[in-house]
Amino acid sequence: MKKSTMLFTSITLAATVLAACGNDSENAANTGSNSQEQTNSASQSSETQSNDMTIENAVTTKQVEAYQKMLDELNKMKENEEVDWDLIESTYSSELKSAVNEIDNEFDTFITTGIQAGKSGELDQNVARQMIDKGTQSYFYQKQKSLQQAVIDAKDAKKDEEAMLHFEEVKLLTEKVFIPTAEKRDSYYELEGDSSLVENINNGLSAQEDALSEGDMENFAVTKQVTDKSIYKSYYLAANSYAEKIEEAVNSGETEELQIMQTEALGFYQAIKGSLSGGDEEAAQKLSELFDISNDPEAIKADEVSNLFEKAFAGKIKGYHEKVAELDENNLSEGKEAAMEANVFLKAIEMPLMETLGEEETNGVYEDAQSWFDAVSNNDAEEANKLSEQILTTLESVVE
Repeated sequence: MKKSTMLFTSITLAATVLAACGNDSENAANTGSNSQEQTNSASQSSETQSNDMTIENAVTTKQVEAYQKMLDELNKMKENEEVDWDLIESTYSSELKSAVNEIDNEFDTFITTGIQAGKSGELDQNVARQMIDKGTQSYFYQKQKSLQQAVIDAKDAKKDEEAMLHFEEVKLLTEKVFIPTAEKRDSYYELEGDSSLVENINNGLSAQEDALSEGDMENFAVTKQVTDKSIYKSYYLAANSYAEKIEEAVNSGETEELQIMQTEALGFYQAIKGSLSGGDEEAAQKLSELFDISNDPEAIKADEVSNLFEKAFAGKIKGYHEKVAELDENNLSEGKEAAMEANVFLKAIEMPLMETLGEEETNGVYEDAQSWFDAVSNNDAEEANKLSEQILTTLESVVE
């Protein structure tokens, strides 16, 4: 049994499902489907670090240090101390702005707007702080994906030292940026053990490191899905949790921090909205509108936000089921990738499925999803189509 399978059978069905696939068809490590921005970022990272292969001198290290320097300055407002906005602006401009623009200029616009609005006093300083913090986190999430690609590219080019450096950068981002966010979601939603985002992120990284050290890049591509999708889920749950907090605050009359929470929701949502738009563009756009700080935060309702997320995820799941059905036996690898992608997104909405269907029926859906993946892997089209219809019918009953 491969280590990836051994790792995931002890976690959850979703992890077991993840273990069966070599890559994520949306952010594939060893296919051409990754974005040009990520490819460019990975290439630039390789070029700028080729002369000094140490994590201390890595571009990502300098960026994380700049981010922490900005946060330290921004956090002065918590103690009613004066914030040096010129320092924040110069730090961002010199260490992060160019790289952020390479991956997504919307992130730069979001962060820069926060800096300028905080500096001018146009926005509440805490709102500006959240725009800068969460916008930079969104950039780091996308950078993590480009670094995962850079690991595999370097390994394929037999540049082992470079590959290990890029993986050290992934670990640094995880420790400094993603784990603190995941810890808050674990605490808020009381996710423990096999359900813990932190545990799944760390288990994914550990398995990736083992695969990399053994030169097993196929298994590296498999296990990176646990790392990436657990981080992805933490951003989704972060945005969703702020919708809940906003409605609770409105109902209790404690409305002083509504826009701050709305900004946090929008900032986390920035990281994943492009992906979700591919599932249900209308639902993804509605979420953007609700979270946009130009709109009234009191219009945000937790149930509506949760339902919109479900629709977006359901759209992506359905799209991958349709893709699998269109493929023939000559595209087995592509079919497995698409089936895996569908199951990954199905697992992401486990909590709302549990609320609607109950534990027994939800577990039944995941068992069907595993069986569907197995049927696709075995080229059993008849069984795969039957299971696909069952899964989609159940999913449609949840999101309608």
